[in-house]
Amino acid sequence: MIQERQRLPSGPVGLPVVGYSPFLGQHPHKAITKLGDKYGSVFTLQLGVNNVVVLNDWEAARDAFNKDAFLGKPLHTAFTVLTEAKSLIDENGDVWRDQRRSALQVLRDLGFGKGSMEERIIDEISYLTKCIDETNGEPMDIHEVLVPSMSNNISHLLFGHRFDYNEPRRKIFDKFLDETSSRFSIIGTIAMSPIWFSKIFFKLGNIINRSGFDAMVSIFESEISSHRKSLDTNNKRDYIDGYLAEMEVRQRKDPNTHFTLKALDANARAFFGAGSETVRTTTEWLLLLSAKYSEHQKRIHEEIDSVVGRDRSPCYADRLHMPFTQAFINEVMRYKTTIPVNLMRRTTEDTSVLGHFIPKDTQVLANIWAVHNDPKVWHKPQEFSPKRFLTSDDKEVIKIDAWIPFSYGKRNCVGETLGRVEVFLYFVSLLQKYTISAANDEVLTLEERFGLSLQPKHKPILIFNKRY
Repeated sequence: MIQERQRLPSGPVGLPVVGYSPFLGQHPHKAITKLGDKYGSVFTLQLGVNNVVVLNDWEAARDAFNKDAFLGKPLHTAFTVLTEAKSLIDENGDVWRDQRRSALQVLRDLGFGKGSMEERIIDEISYLTKCIDETNGEPMDIHEVLVPSMSNNISHLLFGHRFDYNEPRRKIFDKFLDETSSRFSIIGTIAMSPIWFSKIFFKLGNIINRSGFDAMVSIFESEISSHRKSLDTNNKRDYIDGYLAEMEVRQRKDPNTHFTLKALDANARAFFGAGSETVRTTTEWLLLLSAKYSEHQKRIHEEIDSVVGRDRSPCYADRLHMPFTQAFINEVMRYKTTIPVNLMRRTTEDTSVLGHFIPKDTQVLANIWAVHNDPKVWHKPQEFSPKRFLTSDDKEVIKIDAWIPFSYGKRNCVGETLGRVEVFLYFVSLLQKYTISAANDEVLTLEERFGLSLQPKHKPILIFNKRY
């Protein structure tokens, strides 16, 4: 490891076995950003037993992620330790390209980014607003109803149906995802240990909820089994149908194809975990910041009333006529970067970043939070200012390349289109109907809790008063 370290960019010295992890604290994204003051925008950090090269500003991230050499993924991660099979998030090379291309095609065939997808989301939002209406303007923990609501959008995409909010299996499953997210920094640290140690630790069941994990396994096995029995390749109902149909074609041509039931299971779990967690967290931050900045909320109300009105549901195309609302959403996604550090990458050949030599098989971590707070790009990044995304006349949204909440380059988020649509429709639908305020001052501190996503530390207890 010492010889390997000598070939890499300089960086802080850590402890044996655990590396620098104990010094990163509860907000590792901020601690890593601070290290850049001493070591620059590209430096090496020992995490567990691995040397990791950190990309700590926009210039470094852009230089790296524009190169194919940075498209690799580590041979084992927090996700592959939990499950034997790799999803397209963790695959490499031609297998990754093939799985990703197929997934995008299946999603397009299902109406990804089209009106039919929007209709399903709006329908799910109606269940959510019914729950909100039942509070009659009393304080409520919006997290408790956003969890099943958001995961139902992914359920419909994967399984072709939604779950009732009180369905026992889904409640266990959602709780498991929530707990796993909150413990992600611990899980990630363990996953950076030797793989034999990681597997033993996870099998002991002290870090993850085994009953929740088993419930997740049961749901996915049951859904895939029932889909296999009822599959009609001429009438694909959802992602599982689309994958099974593609798998049949591939297996006829090549019995050793990487399109397998294990890969399907891994892909479905990855979509479910990443697809519901990130969008829900972003929506929570949108609502909290709306409550904190009532003057912005008022302006969004005015824009909604002018463009959407009160007699129809919003559609994604409305965003083109709602510059301030879109700027507010963009600024929230910058200011409270939902995924503060990018999932780990691995170099597939010797390469470089901003003149720093990076050897093959080096793990690489992009600090997205640092990119979104890079003072070379953003004026006073610590301030919340939607106007930074608007032209001087406030009539158009400015595209800023360093705004990368869905990552950047060829390995950006597969679900970016769905995520953008969900965030816009949920936020606008809720502000169309309600004026939102905080139930207590603690909520408005906007303190963060680091996990799989950057979540609000305090429960988002909000008051939803009907506007009409």
